[in-house]
Amino acid sequence: MDETSTTTTLNETSNTAAMKGTDATENLEADDLIFFNSLRTDLDLLKRNPSAQTIHNILDYSRSSR
Repeated sequence: MDETSTTTTLNETSNTAAMKGTDATENLEADDLIFFNSLRTDLDLLKRNPSAQTIHNILDYSRSSR
């Protein structure tokens, strides 16, 4: 599980770096753009911004269960 999380984080970081300076919707076709826009607000609702204390608690729990 740790490996998957690390891989996902690294992929997201490299994808963000690759997309920097370009609009993500630039290369989409009309149907894809309509689909993307219809889901964007729902996806934004899933985004979470945990506090530093929450992240710290999760890391402590993870370390204690090893």
